Amino acid sequence: MTYLTRLLVFTFIEEFATVLVHRGVYFYTREALGFGENENLLLALCMGAVYVIGALPSHRTAKWLGNRWALLCLLACQIATLALVYQRPRGWLLAVGFLVFSGLNAMMWPIVESYVSAGLTPLAASKAIGKFNIAWSIPVALAVWASGPIIYHTAAGLFLCAAGGMVLAITLVLRLPAMPEHLAADHPERPSPERLRWLRALMMSSRLSMVAGYAMLYVLSPLLPVLLSRLGYTVVAQTALAGCLDAGRAIIFLVMERTQTWHGRRSVLALVVILMPIGFLLALSGGRGDLIALGLVLFGASHGVSYFASLYYAMVTGNAAVKSAGTHEGLVGAGFVLGPAAALVGRELGSLWHQAAVGILAGVSPIVAFGALGGLWPLLRASRRGPERSRIEPAD
Repeated sequence: MTYLTRLLVFTFIEEFATVLVHRGVYFYTREALGFGENENLLLALCMGAVYVIGALPSHRTAKWLGNRWALLCLLACQIATLALVYQRPRGWLLAVGFLVFSGLNAMMWPIVESYVSAGLTPLAASKAIGKFNIAWSIPVALAVWASGPIIYHTAAGLFLCAAGGMVLAITLVLRLPAMPEHLAADHPERPSPERLRWLRALMMSSRLSMVAGYAMLYVLSPLLPVLLSRLGYTVVAQTALAGCLDAGRAIIFLVMERTQTWHGRRSVLALVVILMPIGFLLALSGGRGDLIALGLVLFGASHGVSYFASLYYAMVTGNAAVKSAGTHEGLVGAGFVLGPAAALVGRELGSLWHQAAVGILAGVSPIVAFGALGGLWPLLRASRRGPERSRIEPAD
């Protein structure tokens, strides 16, 4: 098994286990504990806060322990946390365990992302990151779909299944190098300073769109179980519908991995700014299963473009440093915070207007506006004479 293949198998297993917890927990709390919108949104808000706290110092952990040992320690701590939650899956212990798990998980992913693209030229990094994105996005959909039957048959067994997957993932980390090698700063295929300025502008656009997208995602994640249950769907059907978002994202990752024509093109990111809010609003207010599924696929695909572009431009401009990946994951966590916070504010407005759905849409509308303006502003500032039409990357 090659180095990259080992990383991709690890990513598949680890992401499946992670999503059983990160996305399945809201269906578990709704089904087993009777949580409503406020409780699920508050749990999502706290998760986002600890995700940021965990992601940003990940480079210090990697520097202190070394990349491989850091991964092993973080995985072991996550497994122990999930085992404790399985023993007492209610009340404050469930909430605290979920939050501790989220912080440890956030600290782990920047180290994995550094392994994926370290030492590669920009074109090779794009292909590797594309394979990585496919490896984590496919199990997201599978885990969301699987969480419903697992909760239905075993309830808290959801957390034990996740822990078991992480035990399997540890065996793959043991054969990784202690530290990955990075591309030399003077390598001939490192982008020129002019090219780097252009790529940083595109990175800023894609990052801001990605933050807004994750904010919208973490409005949808806690609210979908409640919205779909009110429409009469069982927990199995709820998770099947929710997985449409992740299926759309996985499909777009597959397309982007197989082509590099999107590299350096601001028109692709401008399209994201338009399509992402449309998909989100359709999913949140569709009122019918087919419209909700359509909105989720559209949202997932457009958000997938912003995520892929953000990670690619960050790793190329930052030479695959753990710190660059940590900033990327920290921004993901910022979206986790902003979405539930905006929805909770909207809930309060809805209670004043006696229109909960309208209140939530009003609360989230600044996030939608932020994503649109933030995504477009760096593109408008970038010079029209920039290297958008130049040859994107040298061929291998």
